[in-house]
Amino acid sequence: MSDSISNRFHALLAHLRFGLDPMVPMMLIAAAVGFASSVAVEGFRMAMYAIIHLYSAHEHLVAAAAGLPLWQRAAIPPLAAIVGGLIMWAGHRWIKRPRGPEYMEAVRVGDGRLPLGPNLVRTVSSLVAVSGGITIGREGTMIQFASLISSIIGRIGRADAAHQRLIVACGAAAGFAGAYHAPIAGTLFVAEIILGGLQLREIAAVLVAAVIGELTTQSLFATGPLYLAHAVPAVSFVDLLDAALLGLLAGFIGPAFLWLLDTSRRKYQSLIGFLPLRMGLAGLVIGLLSLLMPEVWGNGYSVVQSFLVDHWALSAVAGVFVLRLIAVTAASAAGIPGGVLTPTLALGAAMGLMVSHSFLVPEASHSQALWALVGMGSLLAATTHAPAMSAIMVFEITRNYNVVMAAMPACVIASVIGSLLRHRSVYAEALGLKEGEHSTLGVVERAFPSAGEETVAALAVTDAGPPLGGKAE
Repeated sequence: MSDSISNRFHALLAHLRFGLDPMVPMMLIAAAVGFASSVAVEGFRMAMYAIIHLYSAHEHLVAAAAGLPLWQRAAIPPLAAIVGGLIMWAGHRWIKRPRGPEYMEAVRVGDGRLPLGPNLVRTVSSLVAVSGGITIGREGTMIQFASLISSIIGRIGRADAAHQRLIVACGAAAGFAGAYHAPIAGTLFVAEIILGGLQLREIAAVLVAAVIGELTTQSLFATGPLYLAHAVPAVSFVDLLDAALLGLLAGFIGPAFLWLLDTSRRKYQSLIGFLPLRMGLAGLVIGLLSLLMPEVWGNGYSVVQSFLVDHWALSAVAGVFVLRLIAVTAASAAGIPGGVLTPTLALGAAMGLMVSHSFLVPEASHSQALWALVGMGSLLAATTHAPAMSAIMVFEITRNYNVVMAAMPACVIASVIGSLLRHRSVYAEALGLKEGEHSTLGVVERAFPSAGEETVAALAVTDAGPPLGGKAE
């Protein structure tokens, strides 16, 4: 009798194993990746706070800069940049190999494998630089680090190339969710920007990873939204006119900002080849600018938080916009590792406040938080060409739903104009796109060089090549 029951049980397990949809175990892997990625993001954040505490009692960089003597405020950014540059320079010479693909390129056109050594060097270099007040986004490195951890998990599990890519995509979404407390925006970040579109099966795994990442962050590390903001009143039709104006303005400013970043990067890096010196000079520029306003320091988190709750005069907002624009351009041009997503949000918030001071329709709502958030979303959409992610993100980082009603049309307008004026988004290089290449067709041609014209065209329709969770049919 017992043997009969045992045989039936084993037969049931075998049936489940062979009849189970392969995406079901992928959901469990996605959950594990979400947890690990969230811990990795928080580990980076805690290490940054530990370094900041070496020279200040504050955790936030603007408060730390404001409390320092002027000579220290000017000296710390170049010192941190030089040390970060030496770490990158020495690390690359010691490893003696290319830095490898970034997570976006590894997912979109690669096999999902991220080399350990170059990525650890990049992470430590970025950690030192951002802890010293460099005007660059730490979240880009956080997401890269989370993607590295997920890549290691995939390799330990001996995942094939298709599943490895999906696992790293899950890590990127979870890292985004942990950094910004925005799981839906993290999913759309992967879908809109990295892949240009995901099928429903893959979206489910990415969303699971993002949600678990955010739940881990909320449960173990930090509760609540990323930013605290005053309640946004209900949006009227008149408000949409101002939102459209912001979207239109961002559609022109976004491409100009990207042109400035690309042009300064090409000219500056060709002028100064030694990385530590190049990064140190950029740090010196940031340090000197911070003598005028301490808000120059950091990725822009504290600046955005202040924009959302404090009253700012037009001249002060304009000053922050100009000085931070110069600072983030210097940091990006020098090749300091990090991202520009959060600095772009800070510039967008300043743009929104300047418009609200100057050009609002008289009958429109004068909620300061509303126009700062709409400015953030619209400038982000103009540079990333991802309107859905941008609109949802400004809702999730404050949990203010009324923002979406004004942000969505503004983001669509900004994205359309921005993509028409400049085909390459801010992530074109990270995605592995060559100069002049912006279509999915070009990406697929490079990913599958032996495929025929009809095959390449068919793969390009989905923007992502073969399905991430399985082999091409």
